[in-house]
Parts: sequence; C-alpha cells; structure tokens
Amino acid sequence: MRRGDVYLIDLAPARGSEANKARPAVIVSNDAANRSVDRMGRGVLTVVPVTSSTARVYPFQVLLKAADCGLRNDSKAQCEQVRSVAVERLLHRIGSLPPRVLAEVDTALRRHLAL
Repeated sequence: MRRGDVYLIDLAPARGSEANKARPAVIVSNDAANRSVDRMGRGVLTVVPVTSSTARVYPFQVLLKAADCGLRNDSKAQCEQVRSVAVERLLHRIGSLPPRVLAEVDTALRRHLAL
C-alpha cells in the first residue's frame, strides 16, 4: 500500500455526518508509515474518503475521474473527512491516483487544514 492508492475500506460504524459504510478512500499517510503498517499487519493509515456524489465539488474536495484511478464512477475525494483508520478496515485495492491528481488532493488537504 502506497500514498495515493485507492482502497475499498469499511468506515462503519460512523457518527453524525461522518462518511459511512464500505467506500473507496485515498491513502494519504506517508509511505514510510504505510510500509511499516503493511509489514507489521497492524497500525493505522490516514485516508480521505471518496463519494460518488459530485453535484458540488468544494475547494477542499477533488474531482476524481473514474478512468484515472480505477473507480466505477466519477467521484470526489472528501478532504474535509480526512481520518486515521485501522489497517483492518481496508478491504481491497481499487487503483491509484495519478501524480497530478494526488497533488490536487495535497492542495485540498492544505486548504482544509489551513496549512
């Protein structure tokens, strides 16, 4: 697993307006941490949930074209929902973001977190 990979993850249970259920998510944690989690089979990864609801894409979200990253439908990365999840929540790899799109996710994360 690498930064920019898209995995199907299980986010249930959630509370309130948190992204819920099994859905794609982009891994945004650094690759050194990702390798450690992969090697040990335990730990947490930082992810950005993805939704196929694209009617509005805010400045802290990124439009993901299905053909670019292995998704079934055009979707958006919800950088305002960034969170750490246990590796056990990962179900399977779907694809990965091209470097240009991952850079857009980085920008949206910086915008959302005011970095």
